[in-house]
Amino acid sequence: MIESIIQQDLILIRVASPVDSIWQEVLEILPHDFYHLPGYLALEAARHNARPEAFIVKSDEKIFFLSYLVRDCSDISSESNHQFAGGELSPVENRIYDVVSPYGYPGMLVSQAGQNPGFIKECLNLIYDYWRENNICSAFIRLHPILNADISSSIIDDNKSIFCQQGDVVTCNLTKTFEDITKRIRSSHRTKINRLIRAGFVVRMGSVDEYLDVFIDIYRETMDRVKATDGYYFTQAYFNNLVRVLGDRLKICIVEINGEAVAASLITEFGGIVQYYLGGTKTEFLRQSPATIMFKYAIEWAKQRNNRLLNLGGGLGGNYDSLYHFKAGFSDERESFATIKTIVDREKYDRLVQDVARSKGISKLELESTSFFPAYRSR
Repeated sequence: MIESIIQQDLILIRVASPVDSIWQEVLEILPHDFYHLPGYLALEAARHNARPEAFIVKSDEKIFFLSYLVRDCSDISSESNHQFAGGELSPVENRIYDVVSPYGYPGMLVSQAGQNPGFIKECLNLIYDYWRENNICSAFIRLHPILNADISSSIIDDNKSIFCQQGDVVTCNLTKTFEDITKRIRSSHRTKINRLIRAGFVVRMGSVDEYLDVFIDIYRETMDRVKATDGYYFTQAYFNNLVRVLGDRLKICIVEINGEAVAASLITEFGGIVQYYLGGTKTEFLRQSPATIMFKYAIEWAKQRNNRLLNLGGGLGGNYDSLYHFKAGFSDERESFATIKTIVDREKYDRLVQDVARSKGISKLELESTSFFPAYRSR
C-alpha cells in the first residue's frame, strides 16, 4: 500500500490507496460520483493491470482529491522492461509509468472553500511534482461534466498541460416538471415511442441478479456490430464485481416484447445523478429502435425517484456522431466535458514515443501527429 504524508506549512498531502481510510473519509465530506469510490478504482485497476491512487491535499477547509490509475509502461518500451515490485513504485532509473483516469467521467473533487483557480492550480503543481519524482511521464485525466463544470483552462499551466474540450454530453434537469421535460423530446422520437407501445414493447427496471447475463449478451452483440475497440469490452468478472461495488446503485433497464429482452442498459443512481452507463440493442430489432422507449422510461424513472439530473452521455469518443444525435433527441440541455493531457517528463515521454515509432517503422513526428494521447499508446 502506498501511503505517504507530506506536511508543508499548513498543507497536508497524502497519496492513498483504496484501502486507506482517508480515501473514504474525504468522500464523506465532498460531493462525488461512483467513479470516485475506492472499489471502482480497484476494479478498473485490475482491468488495466494498473494501480489505483488518490492524491489528496488538505489546507484548512480547502480539500482537493484526484483519483487515477498508474500504469507500467514496461510492455511499451524496450528500455523499461521491469514490472511492479511488490505493488510499490520503485524509483528505478529506466522504469517508466503513466497515469490515466478510470473509465467514465471521474475528474477531480474540490471542496467549496477550494473552488478557486489558484488553489486548484497549486494542487496540480504538487501532483505534477509527485508524478515526476515517481517516474511518471504523462497523464490523461477526464473531468466530470457536472462536478467539474466550473473548471476551465485557467487552471492550466501552459508549460505542463493541455486543457481540451472533448465534447458535450446530453443531460436532463429532473427538477423541472414532467410536462416541461417530455415536451423537449424530439417529435420523431415520440412517434417511435408510440409505435413501440402499440406494437407491444414494454420497458421496466429489472433485477440485476435476474438480467445481468441478458444485458451482457446484448451489450457484447452491440459492441461486435459497431466494431468497438477493446476498451469497450468488459469481462463477466468485471460486471460481477461492478455489481458488488455499486450494489443497489446499479440498475438494469430492459425492453421486452413477447417476453424476449431486445434492448438493455446499465443505469447508475448516485448522489442525485442518474447516468446511462452502458447499453445495447439486439441487431434484429434495430429498425424498431427500442432504445427510444428505454431512454424515455429512464427519464421518467429518475424523475419519480427525486433525482436532480440525468446524464445520457455523448457520442463515442466525444464525437458528434449518430449516437450523440440520438441522445440529443431527448433533451436540449448539454454539459461539456474536458480532459487534461500532461507530459510530466518530456525526456521519458520522448523515449517511449521513439521506441514505439521505431517498432512501427515510422518517424517519431508521424506518430506524434495522431490525435491519440499519449502518442506511444496509439494503435
